[in-house]
Amino acid sequence: MKTRFLSIGLLIVMTTTAIPQALPDEVIDRAKSLELDTPYVPPPGDPMAHHAAGYAKVMCSAVFISGLSPEFAAENVGFFTAPYEVRGMFRKPVIDRRNKAVHVTLLDGLTRTAKYLGSQGCVALQIGKSDVNFTPVVVKSRLPNPATQPWPMGDILPKDPLPAEIDSAKLNAAVEAAFQPREGLTAAFVVTWKGRLIAERYGDGSGVQTPLESWSMGKSLTATLFGHPREGRRV
Repeated sequence: MKTRFLSIGLLIVMTTTAIPQALPDEVIDRAKSLELDTPYVPPPGDPMAHHAAGYAKVMCSAVFISGLSPEFAAENVGFFTAPYEVRGMFRKPVIDRRNKAVHVTLLDGLTRTAKYLGSQGCVALQIGKSDVNFTPVVVKSRLPNPATQPWPMGDILPKDPLPAEIDSAKLNAAVEAAFQPREGLTAAFVVTWKGRLIAERYGDGSGVQTPLESWSMGKSLTATLFGHPREGRRV
């Protein structure tokens, strides 16, 4: 059994106020009450072809955005699309560095391709297509240089000692625990307290500037921006 690469910056918020915890049954009941009463309908087409497309996209992002090695990515990244046991049913992914694309071929000869498109990231192409159906554009940031801005809008951290409320020994133990066991392959762990970054650590091959896929966190952030009365108009 393979361990999925944690390509997500983990975030915990430490507070000094005890927060009542809902019982597991209450949480499950609430989740069920929010479920849509519709049956799951799988997308049309060959499921293996869909897995191959997802595998190509995950590999493309890992190699051309995060800078991971193809070998590491194939073994450890993104098993919710093309599970590990399914990946063995494909031929070895072909990394086309010149065209910044990844090709995954099924045993029956069908090839799925994902291509890196700069500001639009990596996109899985339709079967039989060699390009996307839109014109990629360069997205230029209007934000100030992060090297000149305090966190969280930038990379400058306060030089003050830790707040008196923080137990540094427990904090260090929490950070250490996040990287145990090593087989967990934690990529990044960040601890914030009352809006201040108080600890951070990165795994082998990762750092502050390493782009890592946020998976479902990206959906939550995007939905929050859309729901904000002022920010939603800018999205």
